[in-house]
Amino acid sequence: MMIDTMRKHFIHILFSIFLISNIATAQNPLETTVDTTSIKIGDTFLLTLKAKVQKGSTIQFPESDKLGDFEVIESSAIDTILSETNQELIKKYSLTQFDSGSYRLPQLPVIIDNKIFKTQGIDISVLNVAVDTLKQPMYEIKSVAKDSSSNYDWIYILISVLVIIIGIVLYYYIKKRQESNLSEDDYYKSPYEKAIKKLKKLEEKKNWTRGDAKPYYSDMTFIARSFIEDTFNISAHELTTQEIVAILRQTLANKKVKINKSVIEEFRKVLQTADLVKFAKSQPQEFEITADTSKIEKIIDSINTAYPISIESQSEKIRLREERKKKRIRFRRLVPISITGFLLLIIGTIYFLTNIQDNTLFKSFSFNSTKRLLNREWITSTYGSPGITVSTPKVLSRYNDPTVQQTLPTGVTNVQQFLTGDINDPLHVLLNNITMEKEDTFDKKLIISHSINIITQQFKASNVKFDESDFENSNGISGTKVTGSYTIIHPATNKEAQITFEIVFLINGTNVDEVCVFYSENDAIGPEVAQKVFESIIYKSEE
Repeated sequence: MMIDTMRKHFIHILFSIFLISNIATAQNPLETTVDTTSIKIGDTFLLTLKAKVQKGSTIQFPESDKLGDFEVIESSAIDTILSETNQELIKKYSLTQFDSGSYRLPQLPVIIDNKIFKTQGIDISVLNVAVDTLKQPMYEIKSVAKDSSSNYDWIYILISVLVIIIGIVLYYYIKKRQESNLSEDDYYKSPYEKAIKKLKKLEEKKNWTRGDAKPYYSDMTFIARSFIEDTFNISAHELTTQEIVAILRQTLANKKVKINKSVIEEFRKVLQTADLVKFAKSQPQEFEITADTSKIEKIIDSINTAYPISIESQSEKIRLREERKKKRIRFRRLVPISITGFLLLIIGTIYFLTNIQDNTLFKSFSFNSTKRLLNREWITSTYGSPGITVSTPKVLSRYNDPTVQQTLPTGVTNVQQFLTGDINDPLHVLLNNITMEKEDTFDKKLIISHSINIITQQFKASNVKFDESDFENSNGISGTKVTGSYTIIHPATNKEAQITFEIVFLINGTNVDEVCVFYSENDAIGPEVAQKVFESIIYKSEE
């Protein structure tokens, strides 16, 4: 009796547990799916979360850089499918893992109307990439290779700095040589400056203290006569005292220069005293010498004040002196600059020639930017999963176009995109790695039409024209090639621009790869670049 009772209780408990679990399952509005449960290191898989709720419900999906042990490469916007009373919200994550092993995608919390629901946990295997050492020979590990061109850049910089230093040294060397060859008149800007400075130097010597005033008076009167000669263009050194005073008075009158007569008279007396000192061996007292020096300074100051030397009134001698000065300055500037510039040009040319790709001048020296892309060293890399290997002028970076992700055609589960350049560049390359639900269940025409429509929407293109043809490259890769053109308003110029596009569609199991090249319709090099890209396409071995 007791045993029967226990059996009944046990059956009731099992039934209750089963009923509760079914109710809980029925009440969980979440659906969790992945496109694959096995990936290779670094490859991605798609996690899709679907929530079926009533209209007006609020929902919050997980937003994080990591979901469990997996890194989030891409998180799409939430898609919404509406029915009469309900709505279905879809959130997709592109996840990856860079270490091999078995991992479990944990149950993720999703908040619906302030209630927490859990997604289903899923086991994911991350496999190592197998390397066939029979087909792929092994090599010794080499040290990090340094860019040989950068090793020598510092030499060119050092030589350039030395050339500039040589130019500066040459400038000062020429200046010193010029100054050593200057005449006495070339040191002074005006006759007045020359006279005053010479008088100051003469006065500082005080060579009359040795009991002989003759040298002092000879130098003092020579300075005064030179000033008058330079100012009025009079041969003052060849005239006697009486003659120079008479001619000076006449010149002042002719030029209407007003100077106090007492100043001229004092000048005459100083000249007469100088004559007595030089020829009659007269020896004035010190105070007399000092007074005579002051009188000479006074006559020079008076003439300069009443008749200042200007550009219009300069004598021929002064004009020639100024011209010589200007020529000297031009020469000592022009010679170092010319030599330095010439040497830097040679250094730059040598650097350019030694750093040209493939050592060919005309191959790289081109103002056509597309041609420079064609002639530069290209980068070969593998993109997507399973990988497609392609060579491009620049490496393709992972790219996410929301328009593509939100408008996937029927049968397409995921699109990985890789891009280099954009519409502002002379040429850009786009690679789409499309994952289908099942092999041979997709419409090629539909995918091609969808890709063309995306181009039209993205660039607001018009006059879209294209043709299809069969494609096969030298690596044995075959598919369909679409060549066409469209018109856009270029964002840089705000004018119409004709763009040519070439797209190769390749089928690889459940994957479709699109390799697209865009360039200006007038670019003659664009087709060569596209051909080189398409010829490089090959699928990596999965052995």
